[in-house]
Amino acid sequence: MKIKHLLGLIAIVTLLSSCNAFKAVNIGDVNNVNFKGMVDNKISLELEVPVSNPNGYKIKIKSMDLDVSINGNYLGKMKNSKEVVIPAKSDEIHNLVVDIYLKNAVAGLTTFYRLRKAKKIDMEISGTIKVKALLRGKTIEVSEKQSVSI
Repeated sequence: MKIKHLLGLIAIVTLLSSCNAFKAVNIGDVNNVNFKGMVDNKISLELEVPVSNPNGYKIKIKSMDLDVSINGNYLGKMKNSKEVVIPAKSDEIHNLVVDIYLKNAVAGLTTFYRLRKAKKIDMEISGTIKVKALLRGKTIEVSEKQSVSI
């Protein structure tokens, strides 16, 4: 019986110590934005984003609920169209497919029309992203503003 208790104690200590060994996932600036299409008030985009996951386990981006503004004009809500998996011990560029649900389709189209010849735009996002790693889920608050090449 003592060996079973000792093995159980070692397993618990190992599990708890590995939980404290979490390293931050580094997300770089958006490298490129590709327009995928538009249906009704939904615009589909593909974002090329460098992501570095130094952890020994994969991380899943379950859902996003972000407010999007371009050059100071509020467009609407950004959501991911499918779950994104960031592999363990990876440092690569991920293609993240997102949908922007326009608050006002006419104003959104006008904003995109004005940007058709622009080389860079100022994009601001704020909201929450739900992620899952191992058996734990977490909601992350996001507030970012950056210039993006298009």
